[in-house]
Amino acid sequence: MRLSILLCAMAFPAVAQTDFTAMTQAERAAFGVEVRALLMDEPSLAADAMAGPNYAAEAYRDEADADLALLNDLSSEVLEGSSIALFVSPDCPTCVIAERELIDISNRYGIKFKLHDMSTPATIALAERLGMAEAPFYVMPTMILRGHMPDIVLVRYLTK
Repeated sequence: MRLSILLCAMAFPAVAQTDFTAMTQAERAAFGVEVRALLMDEPSLAADAMAGPNYAAEAYRDEADADLALLNDLSSEVLEGSSIALFVSPDCPTCVIAERELIDISNRYGIKFKLHDMSTPATIALAERLGMAEAPFYVMPTMILRGHMPDIVLVRYLTK
């Protein structure tokens, strides 16, 4: 539907002069060649028209926007200029692994990270503001990763 509207809009000046119902077979064929060439040059026109609305994404758009705004608001406090922050807690074996891997990534790639120890009330309060209660978790400018992430995953996010 959107494709047909787009094609009509693109041809609007010609529409005023052309009666599409009165086109000859040769004119229809020529028009078809032009439309095909356009779609080959701009495949997203057809892909967008064929895909239809993503209702699931639209349903969560407000929540996603609110989460991004929260991350942006807390960025200076959470990241302190780093690319990534790691929240750990005492008596957490996976936290020890996560911290060791992040230190290794930092040394290998020169990526700065901030470590937050959830044994202090201030850090616990910061984690709660982020909606997180259980360590380990990672915070980046546009996302939070819950739980221990393998170093290969972190490297992919941090080096792109």
